[in-house]
Amino acid sequence: MSFDLRDCTYYDLDFILSLKESGMKWYIEKIYGWDIDIQREKTRKELDKHIDDIKIIQVNNEDIGVTTFYKEDNAYVVGLIIIHPKYQCRGIASTIISNYINIAKAEKCNIIIKCYKDNPAKDLYKRLGFRVVSEDNSHIHMII
Repeated sequence: MSFDLRDCTYYDLDFILSLKESGMKWYIEKIYGWDIDIQREKTRKELDKHIDDIKIIQVNNEDIGVTTFYKEDNAYVVGLIIIHPKYQCRGIASTIISNYINIAKAEKCNIIIKCYKDNPAKDLYKRLGFRVVSEDNSHIHMII
């Protein structure tokens, strides 16, 4: 499926929150409990820290997802990738992460990704070459 990436702005806060709610609420609720005010504050802090690294994913000019990719020390980090459920399983996340892998390989850097243990996307990450390096109570930490 064809898609575009556009720069994120603070005006995207509500959109990102709606994506978190539609795509991640059940993980968050299970581990921490869902509180929209806490999620709004966390998302605002993410925007403050990584606004230049956050891209909004679009299909036919419709916002359908969000991704964060940045360099930290000598590795890249996929901080976030959420695709609206209506657009999942269409190769969008796979293409985006494959592009990230190519960027990291060109610079001879690793890529780190962390996901909830129950997140089915972990299977995609494994297919793309990520391997589990550690786990905690709620997350799997992967690297390529």
